[in-house]
Amino acid sequence: MKTTSNWTSTIPVTFKTQGGRKRIAAKETTDLPGCDSPLLLNLARGFHWQSLIDDGTYANIKALAEAIGIDSGVVAKATRLTLLSPTIVRKLILGEADLSMQTLRRSFPLVWEKQERELLR
Repeated sequence: MKTTSNWTSTIPVTFKTQGGRKRIAAKETTDLPGCDSPLLLNLARGFHWQSLIDDGTYANIKALAEAIGIDSGVVAKATRLTLLSPTIVRKLILGEADLSMQTLRRSFPLVWEKQERELLR
C-alpha cells in the first residue's frame, strides 16, 4: 500500500509591477539579520511555480519556463527549494539559517531530518 501526504506552506509575499512584469518584493524580509534576499526570492518563486505545476496549470518545468520566458534551469533550481524541510524554510524566512543559493545549489538529502543535520549545523 502506498500512502502519500501533501504539505502546504504559506509564504507571505508582495508583488510589484516593474517594467510591465510582476516581481516579488521582499521588502519586509530584507531588514532581518542574515537575510539572503535572492534566496528568499527564489524560495517564493519556487513554491509559486511548483504550485502551478501541481495544480495542472503547466505540465512540467519546461512548459512553465517557456510560458513565463525564463530558462528552464532557473525554474528547476527554484522549484528544487520546495524540497527543503519546513524547519529550514521557516529559519530562512526568519533569517535564522546561514544558507545561500550557492550552498543550496549543491546536492542535499531529501529526508528532512538529514537536511536539517547537514544544512543547519
